[in-house]
Amino acid sequence: MHFLILILLLGIGESEAVLWQKLSCPFEPEHKDLLRVWCRQSSAGCCTGLTFSQSAQLVDGGRLRVTHDTQSFSVEVVNPDRKGVYWCGVLSSNNTIIRLAEGIFYDSLGAYIWSFARWILLPFLPTVTVFVYKCSARL
Repeated sequence: MHFLILILLLGIGESEAVLWQKLSCPFEPEHKDLLRVWCRQSSAGCCTGLTFSQSAQLVDGGRLRVTHDTQSFSVEVVNPDRKGVYWCGVLSSNNTIIRLAEGIFYDSLGAYIWSFARWILLPFLPTVTVFVYKCSARL
């Protein structure tokens, strides 16, 4: 029972732990010289964010760590400001973002853990409810 309470507190509480979240962005050979893009989805086909060069390793004051290879780049984010869908991509010659990948990023360790734990705990909810009911009926 204490474990269940701990999980629930993690899901709703804030955490000061550093959480790196990563998105891998594979690209076509013809895109290797284009500016890279990192942005947060603001509506169905739009996003707001920033661009950076093919050689950048730390972006946005060190909040983004970028690694590059010949066919992809990866962006690691430390504690995003806001939960949401983030894109990585390249900026075409006509200033259109070519989206390469997208992922859901969480703004706290608790939210990140809860996003997985809730699906694990969901099947146990009826069992715990019946157990608590039966135990309280005996008292």
